[in-house]
This record gives sequence, structure tokens and C-alpha cells, in this order.
Amino acid sequence: MNTNNALMQRRHNAVPRGVGQIHPIFAERAENCRVWDVEGREYLDFAGGIAVLNTGHLHPGIVSAVEAQLKKLSHTCFQVLAYEPYLALCERMNQKVPGDFAKKTLLVTTGSEAVENAVKIARAATENAVKIARAPARRQNAAALSRLAALTTVVPTTRSL
Repeated sequence: MNTNNALMQRRHNAVPRGVGQIHPIFAERAENCRVWDVEGREYLDFAGGIAVLNTGHLHPGIVSAVEAQLKKLSHTCFQVLAYEPYLALCERMNQKVPGDFAKKTLLVTTGSEAVENAVKIARAATENAVKIARAPARRQNAAALSRLAALTTVVPTTRSL
């Protein structure tokens, strides 16, 4: 049986220190708002599992939709090999934006990508070089956004490699 301590040792041997980990536990399974670690202890998931905050883990409707999609296509990058559901979701999002003007939607995976693209789109649309960043900036992990960070000194949270 794996233990959190044994897995943490493996983690130290296999993963660079620069990759943070908030809690010294390893999740084995989850359902709704609960998570169980590899030792069988139960936790409330206050972090939302990064992307399951609104629905909980293993929501039956989402599991069903994922299973149906996996039977067709597991993954492709739209910019490399486009697929119709991406277009359908963009069209649906565009219809929900109020106003009588042309609308377009960009779907991305992370908040960093969203902010980075918003900055690029704003710069292209306004040709304005002025940028404002708040401190502490929450999306500093994107390379292009590092110039926007209001903080000029980086304080590492882990020892260097």
C-alpha cells in the first residue's frame, strides 16, 4: 500500500523542487466535494479540484459527456486539428454576449492563457502600450505576463535547483 510519506519521497526523487505542492497528501479518489487520500483519509475539497468547483467530482452528467466524447475523440489542439464542438461552444458563447456587433470567442485551458491573450487582444485593438497590473498578480506563471507583474522582486517559495 502506498502511503503519503512514501509517495512524497518518490516525489522528491522524481519531481523538481520548483513544482509546488501545497499539501503533503496524495489523492486517490474523489466524489462530489470529498477527496480520499492514498491512506483512506477523507477530506473536504475546498480547492475545487481545479475545474470541478461548480459540479463536484464525478458529476454523472459530466462523466457521461466525457465517456461519449472519448468514444469519438480523446483530444486534439483546435489550432492544429479543428473539431466542430469547439465551434459550437464559441457560437453559443457569442450569442450570449449582449449588443449588436460581431462577436468572437477564444477558448483556452488556463487563467494564464486567458489573461495573456486578453492583453494581446487589447494591445492589438488599441495600439496602446500602457499596461496596468495589480499586486499581487495571480497569473504570473505565463512568460509574456511576467513583464506585467507589479512586483519587481521575485521571492522564491522553494530552494533553487
